[in-house]
Amino acid sequence: MGFTSLSFLVFFPIIWLIYLAVPPKARVFWLLAASYAFCWSFGFHNVLVLLASTAVTYGAGLGLEVQREGQGRKMLLAGAVLIHVIFLFFVKYNRANFFIPIGISFYTCQALGYLVDVYRGREAERHVIRFALFQAFFPKLVQGPIEQSGNLLEQIRHLEEKEIRNLDSIRMGALLLLWGLFQKLMIADRLAVPVNAVFGQFGAFGGVEILLATLIYAFQIYCDFAGYTNIARGVAKMCGIDLLENFRRPFLAESVQDFWRRWHMTLGSWLRECVYIPLGGNRKGKLRKQINILITFTLSGVWHGVGVHYLLWGVLQGVGQLVDIARWKIPKVLKQIIVFLFFDATLMVFRVNSLGDLRGMLKILATDFRLRDFAGMQLGGLEWLLALLGMLLVLAKDILNDRGVSFRKKILEGPAALRCLIYTAMIGGIVIFGVYGAAYDTSGFLYTQF
Repeated sequence: MGFTSLSFLVFFPIIWLIYLAVPPKARVFWLLAASYAFCWSFGFHNVLVLLASTAVTYGAGLGLEVQREGQGRKMLLAGAVLIHVIFLFFVKYNRANFFIPIGISFYTCQALGYLVDVYRGREAERHVIRFALFQAFFPKLVQGPIEQSGNLLEQIRHLEEKEIRNLDSIRMGALLLLWGLFQKLMIADRLAVPVNAVFGQFGAFGGVEILLATLIYAFQIYCDFAGYTNIARGVAKMCGIDLLENFRRPFLAESVQDFWRRWHMTLGSWLRECVYIPLGGNRKGKLRKQINILITFTLSGVWHGVGVHYLLWGVLQGVGQLVDIARWKIPKVLKQIIVFLFFDATLMVFRVNSLGDLRGMLKILATDFRLRDFAGMQLGGLEWLLALLGMLLVLAKDILNDRGVSFRKKILEGPAALRCLIYTAMIGGIVIFGVYGAAYDTSGFLYTQF
């Protein structure tokens, strides 16, 4: 039951309307039931794995709070972390597996972050239903954001007291949801067509098509993942819960370091708190800091998937972190272009199916840079125009947001007639120009596989 599926468009309004009507003390129970129903829609085995992860994390958290000192406390944390990590690696990297539990990478990271927080002194959650909802909350279950206990768990603890019928919050959530659907269906899924065609059979194309597919893949993955996040944040906002921001105009970054403060922000925070700082961070000299950065981003590559190319991608991101472009005395826009091109070039490593494919594509770029089969990219003239306009719209919105212009705020503060016109235009655009059909698998988001 993906966010763009018809079943979710039926599921969520029913869940939400009942949620608004139930007594305050029943809100947590209702959202938990809805979250497990959502998880079950992907297969009952997903519920069993989520329950097991929740039980281990809940018990370990209580144990860490009871035992505030001593070697046993460290062993308890290490044991709980080891259980999660071993199971995650087993289900993701064991080729004999028949399934990968939905969202396991995301809620495992969230569980480990919670345990580290409790180990460092944060209060463990004793209410088992609240904690289960923290792990299972359906908007963020499949692809995050990777929530922190200080944000989501604190809101769940005070859910009874919240005014969940606040019209401004509901409107803000609805706008986020619509923008996420726009990013996914009108931009990401349209760009996926030529990207999949070229990367799937790169030997049939020339260097020009490979370069073009690589360039637009950056926008595809951005609009796909940011679109999911915006839908998740919008759905949660309509329930009175604020999920963490996951993207902050990454293509305007002025260094690779800045880029990773803007892209997949919750994963970056988790890597910093749970990997980089425990390794020593920047506390043990410049060389050790650089080694820690490389280790952290290499693990990020491994986290994303099976294959040496993911590992190589992580190493490249770590190397990029060591070059401080922000200090270069060149125009700001040139820094932004350099960072984008670096990220985009490394995305070719990320997107290929193997290092053999990578070598083949690089060979074509170097020896056969021509337009060989543009029609084979499977988009017509109108489709290319819509794709270009979509990418320009995303860039324009990010640039204006970066200058302090908030479109959602302006829309919400505008006349009711204007709001209705904008809502109608967005919904109409999604329905008329969105990419649908079995071939496009619109219910699937890219980061679900990670």
